[in-house]
Amino acid sequence: MFDRKKVLEYRDAIVGDLQALIAIPSVKGDPAPGAPFGSEARRALDFMLERGAALGFEARNVDGYAGHVQHGRSGPIVGVLNHLDVVPAGEGWEHEPFGGEIDDGRVYGRGASDNKGPAVASLYCLRALADQIPDPGVRIRVIYGTNEESGFGCMMRYLEQEPVPDLGFSPDAGYPLYNREMGIASFILTAPRAGDRVVQSAGGGEALNMVPAQATAVIAAGHTELARRVVARLREEEAVEPRVRIDDSGRELRLIAEGVAAHGGRPAGGVNAIAHLVRAITAIAGEAGADCEPALRALDRLIGFETRGESAGLACRDEESGDLSLNWGTITVDDEKVEVGVNIRYPVTADYARITSVLTCTMKRAGFSVREESHLAPLFLAADDPLIETLLGVYRSVTGDETEPMSMAGGTYARVLRGRGVTFGAGFSGDNTRAHQSDEFINMDSLMRHAEICSLAMHELAEVARQGPAHTSGRDGTR
Repeated sequence: MFDRKKVLEYRDAIVGDLQALIAIPSVKGDPAPGAPFGSEARRALDFMLERGAALGFEARNVDGYAGHVQHGRSGPIVGVLNHLDVVPAGEGWEHEPFGGEIDDGRVYGRGASDNKGPAVASLYCLRALADQIPDPGVRIRVIYGTNEESGFGCMMRYLEQEPVPDLGFSPDAGYPLYNREMGIASFILTAPRAGDRVVQSAGGGEALNMVPAQATAVIAAGHTELARRVVARLREEEAVEPRVRIDDSGRELRLIAEGVAAHGGRPAGGVNAIAHLVRAITAIAGEAGADCEPALRALDRLIGFETRGESAGLACRDEESGDLSLNWGTITVDDEKVEVGVNIRYPVTADYARITSVLTCTMKRAGFSVREESHLAPLFLAADDPLIETLLGVYRSVTGDETEPMSMAGGTYARVLRGRGVTFGAGFSGDNTRAHQSDEFINMDSLMRHAEICSLAMHELAEVARQGPAHTSGRDGTR
């Protein structure tokens, strides 16, 4: 009989490997030969594949984009998909972002929960299964990608060379499971500098799927006293949160906006520094003249502090997945242009063509061109799908929790499984591991509880896959 608790014997190894993996700052970098998403992302991939080989598994590297560790020699494929790349560390950490520090039962570091903790646990779940079932009659693959946070290019390349798993899951969110993932699209909006100027330059944000924690602008010569006066007034007004301050180096006057980072899929959970900066610039421009900074004023009017796209005409919702969300992730202002990046999560039944059309028309009237940077279609599997029933059964047998499947604004590798997989774990209700925020962590007790569930899920899906196509959905569950 399969014992899910076998994986608990590997706790110390999981902690050690997680610390070592966190120490690799696998933020997307400049491409290099064999390292399409930068040398650190490649180093993280090499580390996990080498650990898999050291544990006795077949390991395969697909051109530095992705790879897998496999148990079993033939048969259908069960895939467990993890990512090794992380978003930038950002500011405000009390623990070293790439230190892997242990404090009060938690391991701290960028990627600790998203997704390096589950990534390491998956490998040892496979080892615990192999300890008990030397020949599972299927191929169980722990698949690792290196570009989940910025486009899924890793999985696109991987699936050009390897088959889509017959069944699988991605432990990259929470329990019990998510059978609905909203559509995700990122856009770059660009307008030429026009009119009079109150700022010389501006910048902020590190990634489109992060709520920006800081943004700055250099005030143009001749407007410094006006900027001082307007910012002072804004900070005194009770209706305006005092998020913007003046920094005077003697050489130049800068506006600095401080926000609170959060996941771009939940923009209302953070404080957007760019929105605060642009609101202050708009106030200064309003007193400087009617033709001053038209592009920035348009952005304040059409996006501003909104997180559901109301003023841009994008707001929509459905019962399955809720409201559309919009995150204003980046801004660059220089002599030639104003360029911003936005990340949109839209409901699973929404019309993406309509969303792009409305955004393009609205921004064109304001003087902006619109370029689609990336797009992932929604995922939606019915609650009575055999895969859903199997995974829910695993979770409920371990926890006794009868919570129904959920919807998410985030995007995981489950989408690339083409209706044969969903997001399953690794967080539990009430967990707040500060993913995409400063002092991200994972609680080791929670991670080991997840490992028990993940180990059992691998076993049960292998049983289903071995019984043949009649017991698997094998269809495209996206829409």
